[in-house]
Amino acid sequence: MALLRQATGLADLLALALAGLVWMRAGPTPLAFSPLEGALIAFLLPMMTFLLMRAFGPVHLGQMLRLPWTVLEAMAYPALVGLAAVLLALAALGGQAAHALVLWPALAGMLLMASRLLVSTAAQFGVRQGWLRRRIAIIGASEEAEGLIADLTAPENVEPPDLVGIFDDRDATRRPAALHGLPVRGDVRALAGLAARERIDVIVIALPMRRAIDILRVIQQVQWLSSDVMVMLGGDNAAPQGAPRPLIAGRPALRLVRAPVPGAAILVKGALDKLLAAGLSLVVLPILALAAIAIRLESPGPVLFRQRRVGQFGRPFEVLKLRTLRLDPADDGRRGVREGDRRITRVGAFLRATCIDEMPQVINVLRGEMSFVGPRPHVPGIEVAGLPMEEIVPGYGARHRLKPGITGWAQVNGLSGTIAGPAMAREVVGHDLAYLSEWSLWLDLRILARTAAVFMLGRDAFEARRHDWRDV
Repeated sequence: MALLRQATGLADLLALALAGLVWMRAGPTPLAFSPLEGALIAFLLPMMTFLLMRAFGPVHLGQMLRLPWTVLEAMAYPALVGLAAVLLALAALGGQAAHALVLWPALAGMLLMASRLLVSTAAQFGVRQGWLRRRIAIIGASEEAEGLIADLTAPENVEPPDLVGIFDDRDATRRPAALHGLPVRGDVRALAGLAARERIDVIVIALPMRRAIDILRVIQQVQWLSSDVMVMLGGDNAAPQGAPRPLIAGRPALRLVRAPVPGAAILVKGALDKLLAAGLSLVVLPILALAAIAIRLESPGPVLFRQRRVGQFGRPFEVLKLRTLRLDPADDGRRGVREGDRRITRVGAFLRATCIDEMPQVINVLRGEMSFVGPRPHVPGIEVAGLPMEEIVPGYGARHRLKPGITGWAQVNGLSGTIAGPAMAREVVGHDLAYLSEWSLWLDLRILARTAAVFMLGRDAFEARRHDWRDV
């Protein structure tokens, strides 16, 4: 899994760097090398070892669960690099330099052993909790599905998944109750409902190509979910020429839809949301208290503005904001707010310019309805220039594959506020979909940093700026 490989790589790099630092400080380096030479060696040996490990030692979940293998594999690389360095030093610099270098592979091996033990223990815990197992749902109670289940549950499978169940659109009287011990849990609509409540990493369509119409219909139903969608290949299912062929339990497949946030990374994103929201609450509460007093002093009505918005998977929720407009019972939010709108109060203008009006959405994040970074939530049935958004932007619904955000890629590029026309609608949704396709934790952090800069500088809420993707 990508998250496990990244965590293991980071732990390896830290262990190697620490080994280099200890070797330079505590070893016999001063007797054989100058301070500059020692520092250079302490940098080069760990980097060479790390690059070698990344090039020839890919980490899989099954490997991390086998403690002897992962520890021996980790210790072999510094031993190899250290031996090469010792032989080179012996040939070029003499015995004293070679003796000074002997200590480094021993230090690196011990520290790597400790880091791999730690990561392996964490991986085993993650597997027991179900966090690191791929959760796979299968569509189609077919022979293809039966063979796939047998391979996935085979003892020799190094990455055993968590099989959610089988889903089949045939009538209940025509589909089996179970297949190879795995229950048939309903039709594709039941799967969509389950995916809205639980994490499903991969949806595998295990139908023969002679049922191409059924496959297309299924794809239309599941393409908006936050899961990889794959079609099994083999038999009469042939991939297009040159198409990539990922494997599921050694069987070729064609990935049609990629999850915006893969695997366990969604858990990391959610955990960071909760931690950040909890920490910011201490800062936000005093500001909200002062803003609430100012709002009540200027105009009658509630302090909080609650509005129905569309959340992940199209589920409605109430977004929270500080009220910046005079009360209008007839306003359902579809008309939006434009610059110079007479409904904006004086306090409201300040709150909008400083983005303080968005602060109550930290509560939405704590509730699990929103994320800090994601596509901004729209009102149900949003229209632009009298046209439904779905007609203006094909694939508009794909932006609901992730939780909506307080800020997003569109917003840090000046596309905040009311959508003025079809051209802006296409640009906003285009930025949202680009964020989904390019998501990374690092991208989230950069968007948050730019949003914080906007907040601290007090940039006007209606200011529009354009940035190329490379500017982030």
